[in-house]
Amino acid sequence: KPEGFSRIDLPIKEKIVSKTNNPFVFEQPIYSEIKVLGEDESWFNLEFDSFNGILHMSYKALNKDLNDYTEDSRELAYKHAQVAEAISEQRFVNDSLRVFGNVYSFQGKTATPLQFYLTDSLNHFVRGALYFNTPINDSIKPISIFIKDDIYDLIESWRWK
Repeated sequence: KPEGFSRIDLPIKEKIVSKTNNPFVFEQPIYSEIKVLGEDESWFNLEFDSFNGILHMSYKALNKDLNDYTEDSRELAYKHAQVAEAISEQRFVNDSLRVFGNVYSFQGKTATPLQFYLTDSLNHFVRGALYFNTPINDSIKPISIFIKDDIYDLIESWRWK
């Protein structure tokens, strides 16, 4: 008999508004928790404990250095090119709310299935990278897809204060 994977019970898709002292808000999945990593809250994780996953996030106030941050984000994403079977890059634009960015989605056995950055182009820059604390294999693919969908919702709900 071939070895199988455990059954995965995915939670209901519900959202709550994030609560940090950062100059932005977003809708986070109810099954996630924000853990602040520094006193100023500019480094924090959105933790998915039940799935052993973490969305590492960092905030930077811009000081005419937007190109530096966007290029750093691109370089960090493409460090996975040697391992990834494919990397898709998708622009995100919400003109009415001044939220712009890129989403990098990875296929294959990479350490991260998704990374992104968001900015208003003048004052704010945020970067996020999703990781799982488990070896990459087919058993976490449904979980990865489930969380990636919620991160796309998070990006679409993004608002600067």
